[in-house]
Amino acid sequence: MISADGPMHNVTDDRDTHTRTLNMAGGKLFTFRECDIPDPPAVSYAKSIEELPRVWDDNSLDWNGTSPLSINNTPIHLVYWPTVYKYWRGTQWKGVKKTWFDWKILIRAMSGKSMVDFWVRYSTPDKFGKLHPLKYTPLLARLAAQRRLADEKLADLARRELTTEQLTYRKGVQLHVMTKPAMIAACYRRLKGIDVEDEGYDDE
Repeated sequence: MISADGPMHNVTDDRDTHTRTLNMAGGKLFTFRECDIPDPPAVSYAKSIEELPRVWDDNSLDWNGTSPLSINNTPIHLVYWPTVYKYWRGTQWKGVKKTWFDWKILIRAMSGKSMVDFWVRYSTPDKFGKLHPLKYTPLLARLAAQRRLADEKLADLARRELTTEQLTYRKGVQLHVMTKPAMIAACYRRLKGIDVEDEGYDDE
């Protein structure tokens, strides 16, 4: 089974030694320092979407033991990239965040499906009725449209169930009421303990 989020509680910080430790598959602990982190690899799965589950999460049966990112000769699966880069390499993380979020959305769409079933769902017919897998950009566009629709439905539910105070967030010293469906839906998921998918969404 593919997981878009990886294991829970997957990182610990040691502020005295300036290290971080990942709790990886099989209980393996991997500790690294900021100076160990290479630049984010320039990698694309636009023409090899089927490869993505094999490098996403080492807790998945799809994991093939490799990753485009390696720290001290240890492959670091893609699901941990925010943990690795956001904390110490914020500027670099901003540069790859959108690409990583696209990968996460693709993994979510693949979760629980064979690649055959995935492509049956995400294909388009030609004039003869033959199905062709969607290209990378149209595929992401369709998934984004599905996500927007799901967020709008969940946001409507949140507005009925939650108070204005629960849908308020702080920006600087001011409080604001959420208006974007994506942000409201993410808030609702957190409050209800539903699968959270807000990484990649911008603030209001």
